[in-house]
Amino acid sequence: MTSDATMRAVVITESLTSRALPPAFEGLPVHRYPHDLDGQTPIEICEVTIPVDRAPALAMELAGALEPRLFYAHLIDDEQMLIAYPRTVVTVGRTDPEAIEHARSVGALFDIPPTQMRFAEMWETDHPDAPDQEAGA
Repeated sequence: MTSDATMRAVVITESLTSRALPPAFEGLPVHRYPHDLDGQTPIEICEVTIPVDRAPALAMELAGALEPRLFYAHLIDDEQMLIAYPRTVVTVGRTDPEAIEHARSVGALFDIPPTQMRFAEMWETDHPDAPDQEAGA
């Protein structure tokens, strides 16, 4: 990958213990928007564009900033996803179903509902758990 390659971090503001991105994210482009989690719970999504070479360190920063259960954050590009759980990061390749199942089993340790861990669909749809979600939206 080139040095200007990026990943997109997707973080629920309410998942963060301080309700703010960790200081390591300062200066990075952030886009915020409202979303209904499972079509029922209003939340705020922060999307952050990050350099791919900083992705592992920033995923660990997120893992240290998450509430202890029910939430994760993820960083994604065309080929891989880094899923930050509390104190844990799992790497998933786009074409690796075993890694996806492993990530889902790790998420279950933090009481994350399976409907919120549809990782295989996240390369095409940001929020596959949303009702009436259009592919690629």
